[in-house]
Amino acid sequence: MAEKNKQIIFKYVHPTDLRDLYVNGLWGGVTPRGEIYAHFYSERHPIPKKTVHEIREDGTFNPSGEIETGGDAVRLIQTSIAMDIKTAIAFRDWLTNQINIANKRIDDGKA
Repeated sequence: MAEKNKQIIFKYVHPTDLRDLYVNGLWGGVTPRGEIYAHFYSERHPIPKKTVHEIREDGTFNPSGEIETGGDAVRLIQTSIAMDIKTAIAFRDWLTNQINIANKRIDDGKA
């Protein structure tokens, strides 16, 4: 009888456009198909849509002027993910484990 393989090797392939993203919030829910969907965003003050400055007699302009922002805060969606419930549970368990490791490092003064 042939022996079953005792291991599997996964190769990790990184796309050339891979980038690290900083996020400080997320928004999402359950799709009509019962999958979990989340938009990860970074929140910040808005960049002005425009600024208007008075030009002085000497050709310089007043640094403070009219600013049009279009909102109080911006939530820039960095990426969105969708996953089935089985993957969401695995992600939750992995994330809980990482939180526990991070908290231990903080408690031990190593973070």
